[in-house]
Amino acid sequence: MTLQQSLKKKRYLLHKIYEHYRFVKPYMARNKKGGHTNTVTNISIFSEPRGGSTWMASLLTRLPQSVLVFEPMFLIPAYREIEPVQFVFNQYIPEEAAWPEATEYFRKLYHQEIDSFSSLRLYYSNKSLRDIRNSRYFIYKDVNSNMLLPWLTRQFDINPIYLLRHPCAVISSQLKYRHWDYIQQDLRAYFPDPKDRHQELFEQYKDVIDKISKPEERLAAEWALHNVVPLKHPENNRRWITVSYEKLYNEPETELENIFSRLGVDMPAEIYSAIRKPSFTTINSSKSLIEQGGQLAAWKQSLTTAQVRNILQIVREFGIDVYDESPEPDYSRIYV
Repeated sequence: MTLQQSLKKKRYLLHKIYEHYRFVKPYMARNKKGGHTNTVTNISIFSEPRGGSTWMASLLTRLPQSVLVFEPMFLIPAYREIEPVQFVFNQYIPEEAAWPEATEYFRKLYHQEIDSFSSLRLYYSNKSLRDIRNSRYFIYKDVNSNMLLPWLTRQFDINPIYLLRHPCAVISSQLKYRHWDYIQQDLRAYFPDPKDRHQELFEQYKDVIDKISKPEERLAAEWALHNVVPLKHPENNRRWITVSYEKLYNEPETELENIFSRLGVDMPAEIYSAIRKPSFTTINSSKSLIEQGGQLAAWKQSLTTAQVRNILQIVREFGIDVYDESPEPDYSRIYV
């Protein structure tokens, strides 16, 4: 990083700190007193890391007077309001379970009442928060809560969108990111996390998990665990809007019109200009593929035949038969 880039980054951070104390905290304080949130529409994106959620968020934040809430369940570092609940990454809560502390956390989150300085990063990605007090839409982008979807939607009106992407595409992208290097050292690290108070799902698929011997198999098991709950739920695509990344990519007009229609929100005309723009989390090697329309089959160039076979075998052992070696899924099994 050059000196100029470093200074620019520091100036941006100082600007965000100023906005937090000048605009965010007063807005949240008013909400705690019951001031504003009844006029706000929450829209929540649930997906997998490297699953397209940042791209989806960039489309939805084209809505006027919208605010992006970035990764409210990312726990490093845990901010003040979330730390006492003792969540783990990719927390699972059975649909009927009672967890009062978790319920209270999400109540504060969805009523825009979280205002500690340590929660600054939730709103860091917004260009400006000066008009947060006049906001109409809060867009929650979350890649750590797929397994919470049934539990959350029983309690909160959050207009959930469940974005599903081919496991080979997701895992191919994850293997390029340093964030997942720890798996190369220890395939069993945090899988499951011993601090997780709900390990029922891991126990259900223990025989599959115990067979894992390669990094791509570990990532495939994570993908399958995170998606088997919403995808196999009897109210999939009814209690939440299920969206195939591949269909959104191939038929953006049709899919977006369906999404906005189900949300009951007018679709901004300028949203189409953003469809082929890479998100800010896209790695450089993938940007040209996105801009040229070659994104869906890119994983075939980076995964070996053996890796593809291993990934799909693990996914099928979780009972998910939506995907094969084709770039696109069997849509009839997604859009039930």
